[in-house]
Amino acid sequence: MGKRFIANLLMCCFVYCAFGQTITLEGYVFEEDNRGFVKDAQVTIIEAETSFLRYELVTDREGFFTAQLEQGKDYKIRVNHTLFFTMSDSISTTGVAPDKKVYSKLKVKRKPGYIFDVTIAEPRGAEDLDVVDAIDSARIEVFNNTLDKAELELINYPHPNFKFNFVPGNHYTIMIRRKGYFNKRIEAYVNVAGCILCFDGLGNVRPDVIDVMASGNDIGTFLSNIELQPLEINKVYRIENIYYDLNKADIRSDAAIELDKLLVTLKDNPGVTIEMGSHTDSRGSSGSNMELSERRAQSAVTYLVEKGNLDPTKLLGKGYGETQLTNKCANGVKCSEKMHQKNRRTEIRVLGIEEEDPLDKKTLAEIIREEKLLEEVLNQEIIKVPEGANPEDYGIKNEPREEKQNTPDINLELKKDSKVKDTKGIEEVIEEGVEKVIEEVEGGGGK
Repeated sequence: MGKRFIANLLMCCFVYCAFGQTITLEGYVFEEDNRGFVKDAQVTIIEAETSFLRYELVTDREGFFTAQLEQGKDYKIRVNHTLFFTMSDSISTTGVAPDKKVYSKLKVKRKPGYIFDVTIAEPRGAEDLDVVDAIDSARIEVFNNTLDKAELELINYPHPNFKFNFVPGNHYTIMIRRKGYFNKRIEAYVNVAGCILCFDGLGNVRPDVIDVMASGNDIGTFLSNIELQPLEINKVYRIENIYYDLNKADIRSDAAIELDKLLVTLKDNPGVTIEMGSHTDSRGSSGSNMELSERRAQSAVTYLVEKGNLDPTKLLGKGYGETQLTNKCANGVKCSEKMHQKNRRTEIRVLGIEEEDPLDKKTLAEIIREEKLLEEVLNQEIIKVPEGANPEDYGIKNEPREEKQNTPDINLELKKDSKVKDTKGIEEVIEEGVEKVIEEVEGGGGK
């Protein structure tokens, strides 16, 4: 019995030594033109003869992977990565001695697109050119508006740096949220309307964008600091380029551009109560200047509330007249028109911050889709038909009852392009309309 056991054990050892020995494979995945190793690439190893899946591996930070392969066989290796074209290669362990290794160097070609390499930080002062207070633990989301789908969602991301690959022909929305800071939204247009890579919402960070483009501008890397403004009670933020003509409160075309940028910030921070403070220069009486500044502040508030459908209780206007000049141009001091214009300015001040951000429970995809629904509701033209009149005379078809379910019935007493004075009332009506649209869509009857 003991001799038979020893004989069987020796036979197994012989079979293993002859046919079961393994060879170590060491491989690297790297980008063409020696642009660096590729991490997080998916490497699939398949037996060539049987098509048996042997390994599914992921490269490390140095683009490295390793595996144990059987001696005397041929294998196919396939590399996949979202930023690169798929490539295949083959390798054989036939004739390789057991104490030797086989090596595979896999070169991949980058797909057309641009890597957006971002550092999230607080704004830098002029005296802190080389100092960046990086911000971690942010919520970072990217939504592809062209394809109508979420591309990236990082919640409480532990690093201040992240990368995303922009694919040409797409419009992306990026939103970054971090408690204690204003929510920030950025629009990116990639090879759209002749623009290789254009941003809306980077603000004064735009000059810091460093681009490294390849020949033909089909691929590239863009480095940027995205600045988040700290959210503090009573902190004042200067809104640049919102100026007024002498003795007027009208919103100038150049000021409208800046107010539209501010509108995006206000809509993305509905839990913040803001004061818009308007200031005049010193020319004229202090009383008339105070009255003028009040009209200017209210003019800016009205513009934002009506255009953005904002909650009017979250945006208040206040005139300061000539009481807070930014330079020496007081009464009796000779100054240029340009110096006086610096005092005719608008600033915002944070009055209140809700404990819970109303947007916290919504993804960027949900926010954008709700905005589109709201825009559809606001843009609907309501046609009133006099009592007893034929609806078809007003271009309204009298469709059968069963087909009406395909058209959400939103009875909003609105006229297209009309100005709404009672903002609170219209918000309630719009909210009901949006809810009804959502119910219709979820029920299968929406368009």
